Amino acid sequence: LTMMGLTREAKKLTLEFSHGMKKKLALAAALIPNPDLLFLDEPFEGVDAVASLVLRDTLRQCVNRGATVFLTSHVLEIVERLCTDVGIIAGGKLVHQGTMEDLRRDGSLEDKFIAVVGRGEGDAQKLSWLEN
Repeated sequence: LTMMGLTREAKKLTLEFSHGMKKKLALAAALIPNPDLLFLDEPFEGVDAVASLVLRDTLRQCVNRGATVFLTSHVLEIVERLCTDVGIIAGGKLVHQGTMEDLRRDGSLEDKFIAVVGRGEGDAQKLSWLEN
């Protein structure tokens, strides 16, 4: 709880926790046994900037002690900052895999993602409500 900045909340019911607090609590619980392997699904979704920083630092500490961390994220900037290796999944299939170092030679992760996955045919129509 201390590592995640939740010590003041120790006596509260988790029903009172914000989404970000629940994310931090879940990560704290996952870290109790010092796992060598950690799978996280969208750990940065719905968290504020401070919680995001705490999560990034915590994940770096895990990696620095030798753990492997797999995470899913739609926030490509975070992936670029944190990850050494990346896989792009589209339609439930792994369509690209490589190191961030290799990707950076060819542009950004966003550039590679769009090149591999495409822009999507209906995207302009989905956003047409913005024009009104």
